[in-house]
Amino acid sequence: MISNSRRNISGISRLSTSDTSFVVVAAKRNPWESLATALSKLPSPLSIPAAVERIIIKPSIFNPDSIGNTTLDLMRAVVAFFRRIAPISIVESDNPVRTAENAFSSCGYDSLVGENVELHNLSENPLVPSQSTDSFLENLEVAEILMKNRFLVNIATLKTQENIVISAGIKNLFGLLPMVRKDVFHDHLSDLLVELLKMFRPVLSIIDLTNLVIGKRENGITRHIGGVILSTDPVALDAYCATLLGYNPLQIDYIRKAYELGLGQALPERIKALGTQHQIDKIIESCRI
Repeated sequence: MISNSRRNISGISRLSTSDTSFVVVAAKRNPWESLATALSKLPSPLSIPAAVERIIIKPSIFNPDSIGNTTLDLMRAVVAFFRRIAPISIVESDNPVRTAENAFSSCGYDSLVGENVELHNLSENPLVPSQSTDSFLENLEVAEILMKNRFLVNIATLKTQENIVISAGIKNLFGLLPMVRKDVFHDHLSDLLVELLKMFRPVLSIIDLTNLVIGKRENGITRHIGGVILSTDPVALDAYCATLLGYNPLQIDYIRKAYELGLGQALPERIKALGTQHQIDKIIESCRI
């Protein structure tokens, strides 16, 4: 499931509109089995360059007191899978609701710390210029740890969000910004998400479907699914999630823009779901709201 490589992962992957991308669906007895099953069905083994200094894992923790956060059990499974390959940093930034330390502690991530595994607050990391060429981000600074040779694993949850329709893998990259008040970007959120994808493209993107958020997060309603969806194409993953929730991915601004820039596949007919038909059907049926 993993191969060693010296391939440069810092460049931006660009796809032709005719390329087929793959997402892998698995729903087993527990997160470890779901993750292991899904990784085993990737068309090609994950390629980890020899130059990689660190595995960066970005969970989804907007507010640990609400629903829709990456579960401890899935985090434990991902950490166990990667910890012998390279040192792991689980990263999050502060926001107006909580500090990163509070988020880690409240979600139980403290229990993951050990040999080769650390928790990292991006808001307290030394900052460096982002090197973004986008005009509204030209002065943006980002955490230094994100600009080094790293293998980024993005573990998000799936929910709807009014200003961008769905919140899935790419939206989770928003938490890589180190500033506490990130709402200054909300008027340009779709453009920002595309820019973040260009700067910090995950090598592996995972959607935690342990519990699907139904409706608005503040309503506190979830549906247990107990599965994962993952892909090495973050655009295809979000596009597939959009179709699960009944949306046309090309009508979602940030997905369409990423697709038009060649950052990934968004045409439903060019995205192939891998997994047993029973598990795929289970995920499709469970995500119907």
